[in-house]
Amino acid sequence: MTKIQLNRNILILHLTILIWGFTGILGSLISVSALHLVWYRVSIASIALLIYFLVTKQSIVVSRKQFLQFFMVGAVVGLHWVLFFYSIKVSTVSVTLVTLSSVTLFTAILEPIVNKKRIALLDIVVGLVIIIGIYTIFSFETRYLVGLL
Repeated sequence: MTKIQLNRNILILHLTILIWGFTGILGSLISVSALHLVWYRVSIASIALLIYFLVTKQSIVVSRKQFLQFFMVGAVVGLHWVLFFYSIKVSTVSVTLVTLSSVTLFTAILEPIVNKKRIALLDIVVGLVIIIGIYTIFSFETRYLVGLL
């Protein structure tokens, strides 16, 4: 990888983190419910994608199997968004983002099940560190328990 590519990738990483963090702040400032907020986001994204496909003249026809896969992934992501914004509404952006960063723990737990592999010792150690970190942060602030769940 060249230095220009590396710098570009680092810039993209920083922009992604900025957008990810800003999404939480925006979610706390917007007064609509979590469900409505997600509905608006999905509607705007769908319209933007439709315009993109029309402008580039790309086909949006997919097989029945692909449609089912897209639908299932969309349902999981949609549920995640609703719970993410609901967590912001009932707690704080900080609580939500710390909890969201625990996704690596759940990925480490689910990956061996999905891929039918053994759980790696490193995943167990990192998982315990994550649990200890979350416990340490929130053992002092029990009023945000609903936001954690």
